[in-house]
Order: sequence, then structure tokens, then C-alpha cells
Amino acid sequence: MKRIDLCGDWKLISQNGESFNAAVPGCVHTDLFKLDDIFLNDNSKKYQYIENENWTYERKFSVEDLTENAFLVFDGLDTYCSIYLNGRKIGFVDNMFIPHSFCADGFLCSGENTIRVEFLSPVEYVKDKPPLPGAFTTERLHTRRIQFSYGWDWAERLVTCGIYKPCYIEFRNGMKTDSVYIVTKNIDEYSASIKISEYFSGFEKGGIVKTEVFDCNGVTVYSSDFYCGENLLVLNFDVANPMLWYPKGYGSQPLYTLKITGGDEVFNQKFGIRSVKILQLYDKEGSAAYEKCKRLQSARTQDFDLNTNYSGFTPVINGIKVFCTGANWVPCEIFPSAETNEKITSILETAAAAGINMIRVWGGGMFECEHFYNECDRLGIMVTQDFLMACGKYPEYDESFLKQITAEAEYAAVYLRNHPSLVWWTGDNENAVNGCDSMKDYDGRTVGHRAILPVLERLDYNREFLYSSPFGGNRYCSKTVGTTHNTFFLGDVFSYIEKGDLSDYRNEQKNYTARFIAEEPILGAIMPQSLNRFTEKQDDYNMWLWHTKTNPALGRELLDIMTEFAEKLLGKYCDWEDKYFKMRYIQYEWVRMSLQNARMNWDFCSGIIYWMLNDCWPAASGWSVIDYYGLPKAGYYAIKNNSMSVTGILDDDNAHAVIFYCIV
Repeated sequence: MKRIDLCGDWKLISQNGESFNAAVPGCVHTDLFKLDDIFLNDNSKKYQYIENENWTYERKFSVEDLTENAFLVFDGLDTYCSIYLNGRKIGFVDNMFIPHSFCADGFLCSGENTIRVEFLSPVEYVKDKPPLPGAFTTERLHTRRIQFSYGWDWAERLVTCGIYKPCYIEFRNGMKTDSVYIVTKNIDEYSASIKISEYFSGFEKGGIVKTEVFDCNGVTVYSSDFYCGENLLVLNFDVANPMLWYPKGYGSQPLYTLKITGGDEVFNQKFGIRSVKILQLYDKEGSAAYEKCKRLQSARTQDFDLNTNYSGFTPVINGIKVFCTGANWVPCEIFPSAETNEKITSILETAAAAGINMIRVWGGGMFECEHFYNECDRLGIMVTQDFLMACGKYPEYDESFLKQITAEAEYAAVYLRNHPSLVWWTGDNENAVNGCDSMKDYDGRTVGHRAILPVLERLDYNREFLYSSPFGGNRYCSKTVGTTHNTFFLGDVFSYIEKGDLSDYRNEQKNYTARFIAEEPILGAIMPQSLNRFTEKQDDYNMWLWHTKTNPALGRELLDIMTEFAEKLLGKYCDWEDKYFKMRYIQYEWVRMSLQNARMNWDFCSGIIYWMLNDCWPAASGWSVIDYYGLPKAGYYAIKNNSMSVTGILDDDNAHAVIFYCIV
């Protein structure tokens, strides 16, 4: 299929007519300024004006052999923009998360062509929309673009626009494999039963489709030649002695290759053979797990746990119960076009080296690039994927909004469904914490039931869908059913820090045991090597505030809470160097005690996913265990030291007995 690449050199034009050299993929911020300058000290303040202005991208290109069925394709546009081809409007875009394709027949001409993309300010565009409640600034709730870039308690507000993924002209003549769906139906002592659904376009004239499957050693395990004159071909076959894909620490990660040949086109897809389920058995009344749930309900977070029946939440891969040690992923750059495969690989390999076997892709970010999921497949890192809503009341009453989410779900399901690393979907981040199954309405219910669930039942029926994160029980943030977010209970944690002497902090941590912890917060400062890259003065308090950020709901600066915590727990500060060391080490201790607590409670608790793995901009202190520059923080080493297959833990319980735990 013929393509004309439109990436490379473009012109960027401001709303007052100034012209600048630009690059596609890219965005206004990275075209005008260097990241190092934006991130230095508090320089980011100087670039806030960009979000309030309109910007235009323009370039010329040539078409030598013009044919029919030409399409102009943008893999990613951020966000509100009109597209013009040779002076005529070909389309309008209002969603960053999905690709956009426009028929260019009648717009293209032989020889020189001009393309122009006019971006509107994402802030000004929604200024007349009704206000909605949520965390941080909430104009973001009306716009289908990356949410954290409006400012979060770990990221600066840097709202940009631009052509942030590749774009091209595509001439669609002849057969094309649009997508495939590969399902492991069953694994038993005889074989793995596989179903492959192949979807085509441009195949109305009919022809032979050759399908081949190769194992990781290149050996053919299946081959067929089918005449196909329709847009769908379904194949069922068995693989003897299948090589199964396992998470890190439980086995290897062999990948098979599907090859489809039809006409002149060859389509390749990697996949893994594995089974996944979430074991959610009810606890028997009077059992140890049942009694532990009753005790947890009487702890600090009791207002959020109204369950009368309790159940576990244990991922089971290929029939084996898996303990999940993980972290939450946010985009590794605040401007998505700045992400590189090299940086993604470095972060994921660093995570895997610490024993991390699960990553939750958080709903305030984006669907990551293909390379991210390929690397998770390779490294044995399980992925749970949020749909892209976080911490707010979205306009679910608006049919156009529901259509947007439906389109995103359709794209994501087809895009990600063949990755063995993807183990379940999640509807959003924390929108539904006050909900439960029996409620007629709660934030996130409508979009989950009407926009996402029907799509997944149609396009990815083989995976579980959790309506929100956290999810399960009454309410959807309880500790005794489903998943919980201990980040949601930070008010209780910070109140304990402020009022207590912390002498019993190890026992306090046990109040936050849960069946599956999808977010466990872990504050800590970065290493001096990284700090020196964006500030000239290490002990500048105002710089620390600017590069730490905070949450308005706390009533205090996050930095002040952390420094108080470190001093109370680790002793009065002697000088700046002592303070800085303790601000780093506090994260190690928090991770150590929380991970040990989770592992001591295995099989009651089946996973702990830290908030968070990485940073998108240089935070001096914050939630990540790997900083923006890819350097591990203290908490990283606590994960590494306490996630080995056999770990010794000393626990001083209420009876002052010392217990040695061997966890395999």
C-alpha cells in the first residue's frame, strides 16, 4: 500500500503571524523551546501563555502518481483543529486519543500540495462549558486530551497543541488486513486451543489468504490457505506442547508470530499463549481471612467499607496464583511527542530489574505507544489499562461525550487486545469511589455501562473489565473486596503523621492491608545528580515547592508534610545535608514496610501497585520511584530488596513475638 510520509519539517505560525521552524511529530512547546530550558528552576511559568493562543502547522508536499482511494491519516492530533488540504477544509478533530483518517479524493492534486492544520486553544475552546467538579483545574473534563498536563500534584501545568504522532497520505487499493483478534480459548494437557479472527478491507474480489503461525524459534505450528471473499475469516486450531507466556518471576515470555499473506500484503502480529482470570472467592464465615476483614473494617477507613460479605482478588495466570508487585505508569514526558522508545525501554527494564511484574497505565495519561506494550510483553510485566478519565465528574449526560469514549474504547480494544501482558481493563481512575453495584447512579457508571462495556464485549470479550479503579464491594474503595487505592486515604495518613509520635507506624501500616492495592502512595526526594540538572541551588525552598507541587485538598503543602514525616520518623534535622538525606530515605522506609506487610499477608493480599513508577517532568520530590531522568530513587531499592522470590521479614507484633517469614 503506497504511502507519502508527511513527517519532518513543517512551519509553525502563531496567531499574530510569526513563523517558526517546526518538526512533526512535535508540539508547540518543543518546537519553540528546549525541554531543559522549560524545566530549569521555575522557567515553566514563562510558557503558560501558549495554552491561550491559536497555532497553525503548514507544509507542502508532492504527489507524483495520483490514484483514487487516497486518505489523509493523522495518528495523533492534540487536540481541537481544522485540517485544510489545498485550501479546502477536509475535517475537524476534537480527540487526542484516537487516530483520524479523511478521504482525500478530490482534495489532492498531481504535483505540489499544501496541508494546513489550524489548532484552537484547548483552554479557550471550552471556556463557556458548564463547570464540573473534580480534582485540580477542571476545564480538562470537557476535553479529550491528556488530563495531567493541566497540572497535578506531581506535574506542572503545560497545556500544548500539535501534531504529536506521525501523519501520511495513504492510497488504499487492494487487500488490507485491518486487524486480528487472537484468543487462547483453552489450555489443557493436550494442547492450547487458539481462535484467530482476521478482519479485511478491499477484498471484495476474493482471493487466497495464507495464515501461518511460528513459535519463538521460527518453527511453523500452524498453516492454512483459505479462499476469502468477505471481510472476516475465523480460524480455530490447536498448538501441541505450547510455550506459555508468564509474568516475570513465574516463568518465561515466549512470543509466537502470526503471519497473514493476502495479495501483495503481508501482515505480522506477535502474541503470547496464556490464560488469565481473577479469582474472587468469598471468604467463609469464621475463616482467618473473614476475621481479618472484620478487623480491617474497624480500622481508620471504615467509612468506605460497608461490606457484609468479603472476597479475595487474586490474578491467576496459566492456573498459578500470582502476587503482583507493581507501580503506576504515567507518560514519561509531559509532552507526548517527546517520548522515545529508548527512554521507555530504559524505565521498563529498570522496573523489571527490581522485580516489578505489573504496571497500571493510569487514566489521567494516554494509551501508550506500541513499543511500550511490546516491551511489557518481552519483559513479563503485566499491564492493567485504564480508560482515559481521572479524578472528576465527566459530562456523562452528553451523548457526544459518550460517543467520544465509545470511539476510544473501539480503538484501544483493537490496538491492545493481542498483547499477552494486558490482563484487565479499568474504566477510569477514582471517579467511582463513592459507588457500588446496587446504586442507580454514581460518577462513571453511565460511561462504563453505555460507552465502554458494550465495546469490550464485542471487541475484547476475553478480558475482565473493572468499571473503575478502585473497584469492588460497597464502596468501590473498600479493603475487603476487590481493589483499593490507599492514595484515597492520604488524609488519614497525613493526620496520623501530624498528630502522632509515629512510634507505632509499623502497626499503623497494617490498617491499610487490602485484598489488592492498586495505588500505594510513596513520597520521596530525588538524588542530587538529578536535582542539579534543573536548579543551581539545592536548598532553595521555593524551588522545591515549584518542583514538588501539591494537592489543594490537603490544606498544606505536600513538601511540608513530607519533611515533617521524615523528621518525626528519622530524627531532628542537623543540617541541610541531613535533611536532604532523610527526605530521600523516607521513601525507602515507606516502601519497605508496605511491601513487607503486603507479602506477609499473601494470599489475603494479592498485590501492591505503587503510586507511581516514573515522572513526566523533573519533580524534586514526589511519588515516583524512578525520576524524570531515569535515575532510581530510594524507594526503588526497597522494592528490589523486598520483592525477591524468598524474603526474610522481621515482624514485631502486638505480643512482641519475632516471626520470620519465607515467602516464595
